Amino acid sequence: MFNPIIFKEIISDFHGRPFPEFTPRSMVYEIVPSKILTLTGVRRSGKTSFLFQIMTSLIKTGVSKQNFLLMNFEDERLEPLKVQDLGKMLESYYELYPVKKQERIYIFLDEIHNVPQWEKFVRRIHDTENAQIFLTGSSAKLLSLEIATSLRGRSINYEVFPFSFHEFVEHRKLDTTSSSSTAQAFLKHAFQDYLERGGFPEVLGCSEMVWRKILQEYLNMILYKDIIERHHIKNHPLMKYFIKHCLRNISSPLSIHKLFRDIQSQGYRVAKDTLHQYLGYVEDAYIFFTIPIFSESLRVQQVNYRKLYSVDIGLTQATITTSSEKRGQLLENLVFLELRRNDANEIYYYKTESNQEIDFLVTRKGEVCMLIQVTDHLEDPQTRMREVEALKKAMAEIKHSTATIVTREGEEEIKVHEGVISVIPFWKWSISER
Repeated sequence: MFNPIIFKEIISDFHGRPFPEFTPRSMVYEIVPSKILTLTGVRRSGKTSFLFQIMTSLIKTGVSKQNFLLMNFEDERLEPLKVQDLGKMLESYYELYPVKKQERIYIFLDEIHNVPQWEKFVRRIHDTENAQIFLTGSSAKLLSLEIATSLRGRSINYEVFPFSFHEFVEHRKLDTTSSSSTAQAFLKHAFQDYLERGGFPEVLGCSEMVWRKILQEYLNMILYKDIIERHHIKNHPLMKYFIKHCLRNISSPLSIHKLFRDIQSQGYRVAKDTLHQYLGYVEDAYIFFTIPIFSESLRVQQVNYRKLYSVDIGLTQATITTSSEKRGQLLENLVFLELRRNDANEIYYYKTESNQEIDFLVTRKGEVCMLIQVTDHLEDPQTRMREVEALKKAMAEIKHSTATIVTREGEEEIKVHEGVISVIPFWKWSISER
């Protein structure tokens, strides 16, 4: 039986302490008075910190902190909590601050998907109270389904990712505007660290041993709370094997058929449909993303493999032994994440008529805007020829006069008959305007 006095304790604690320190995110968002603002993303990516960033911005406009009601539904004091108990939360707030009944309040519900049927309460409050509502959740599918059915037309969603490289260097207070050799040396050094540990905010100041352990614990928490418990999975070893396989094969084609045969050879009993379900579960939990081949034919997209990417390369680095040969895959994953953070981008890979693969073809509003190859370096003549020739073919077929090769090192401009290919290191490309 839940004791509603806990609500008053949590509300009073929140109003009695200062906001925690946070690094401002570069996400662009807008508070629309008639809409619920939802934030989705993988656990520990900074959704709660972003709520504090929103609160700080509201305070600068003259809103009082007492007009904020923040409730984190992963707080163990709120267990067991049912949707019927949520009404007591608002009652407790108004008992503490009765004058706020006459004012607009701002309700922040963190990890709200942990409360079954939460959407009924949110819909009622949105329709009846003078309140602006903010929601966060770590499940893409659950939130989107609930929003589509019960909150239809009432919300705007934004995705929160671990730090981009630009946010990573902002966190370290490095200069991204100077072209001096000293400033660029610091950025290059920071990139090597980012390439090693990724962008989860909590691990950035940790030692080698600690950050790996933290990310391993993140993965376990996501595995059990967001996948196994939520979807009632009984075959834990198989689910773990599936995730390890995905982490080991980021930036690579994902063939469920090949994975099915591999798993059978390991002695597991599994159906292909189960593996398709597992892929859906890890995508819902924001651990992995897949992209299709570029084609106007839906059938072509369905029969061709999809390429797989992780939400953060630190998860791979912390759990899988990687070799120097994997650096190109890690770099490609970073490029994907930079593209994915812009929700205006539609991301594909491309196959030329001669079967040469282009890592990324990006469209906006149906128009091709980027062709991108990713490689560790272009020092090897065969690598250089392969990457340039593939882009030349794609540029000619799509009739696009520019393309980019993102590298770990190296910068130049290659003029070809089809147009211009820009070679640029990731650390510079990721902080540039595109």
